[in-house]
Amino acid sequence: MSDAFEISNKALQASLTELTSILINLFNACVTHKYHSKQFKKAQTIVLCKSKKSNYINLKTYWFIALLDIMSKTLKSIMIKRLSDIAETHHMLLNAQMRVRRKQSVILALNLLVNQVHAVWSCKIKYVVFMLSLDITETFDHVLHTRLLHTLKMKRTLNYIVKWTRSFLKDRESSLTFDEQISAMQWVNADISQKFLISLILFLFFNASLIKKCKALEIKIEVLDFINDINILIYDKITESICKSLSRAHNVCAKWVQTHDATFASKKYKLTHFTRKSKRFNMTVNLHIENLIIKLKLNVQVLEVQLNMKLRWDSHLRQIEADHIIKMLMLSWLEIFIWKTTFAKARQIYSAMIRLKMTFEASIWHQRNKEKRLLNTKWRLKTFQNQALRHVINVFKKVNIEMLKVEIYTFSLHVHLNKLQN
Repeated sequence: MSDAFEISNKALQASLTELTSILINLFNACVTHKYHSKQFKKAQTIVLCKSKKSNYINLKTYWFIALLDIMSKTLKSIMIKRLSDIAETHHMLLNAQMRVRRKQSVILALNLLVNQVHAVWSCKIKYVVFMLSLDITETFDHVLHTRLLHTLKMKRTLNYIVKWTRSFLKDRESSLTFDEQISAMQWVNADISQKFLISLILFLFFNASLIKKCKALEIKIEVLDFINDINILIYDKITESICKSLSRAHNVCAKWVQTHDATFASKKYKLTHFTRKSKRFNMTVNLHIENLIIKLKLNVQVLEVQLNMKLRWDSHLRQIEADHIIKMLMLSWLEIFIWKTTFAKARQIYSAMIRLKMTFEASIWHQRNKEKRLLNTKWRLKTFQNQALRHVINVFKKVNIEMLKVEIYTFSLHVHLNKLQN
């Protein structure tokens, strides 16, 4: 194991004043010589067993946590900033490509998806929208390096970034730590991992050509790219025509993966539809792709949000309710057995975990507050908040909830939703 892993972040922060000029010269040299140091390519991978598994023969029953050199992370953040600035300034990426981009958040991506569906519904001609979700997670860690570098060159990316990326991708090493045993350093050929921001933005360059080819089809199509999740939206008056168009779009994707040494995870294909007039359309159709038959689903999860065919939020609310019960049990467990949590810590956990999850993507449905159904949704979320607040301050149920919010300096849920809206 490298000695660099023995240096704590606190030690580096304490000596930052003395190290600043040295690090600036070091990172400038790496950029000037288009070189990513071998020391920065070393990692220590911690292997942890997942709980409640019947056996541990399969690798998927383990967590793999990579500990990286802090200097490597700093240099990566510099290159992310430069690559991102170049991509946005020269419009190298498509508007449909979301996440890890400036002003292209998950909230914006989901808002775009919902608004596109509502725009189709508002047309004079009554359309139904189908969405096919494709996943390429299985090959995410094994992007073809030569193809990625070729793509960066074709995008006319600055030469020093292309050469630094080539150096960054090759000759990586890692040790494994399991059951208090540490292995020797071993060569690994996988660093385009969705764990790191530099890898995410590089992957956007890698699959930009796929999005462009899909959008070039002469059909009513929209494509949203959430890194490794490709969502193809097609709308028409006849569901059979939509299935034919989706099959054409999938053929384009199939040709792309052949030339880019990638494969889609066919088990994770999802097909759903969006309409509030389901009786007008034939909803018994299935999508036939190669040897697969993909059946329509009433609910689909997109970026951790449950969407149903009518874009109502009942299914998402049920997911929030299930998560809320688990979070409350975790909070009780932490209070009793581990931290003996103080009020300040319990309130922090509520704000950072419970309320954050409860109001995740609430700005999508909160802006449509004219719908009567949402009054029930907000009432149920308010009930969850009241339960959590009483638990945080450990008071009886009969205590007035409004007084309780004032006492612990917490906004009501309606005010918090309005803040998220703005």
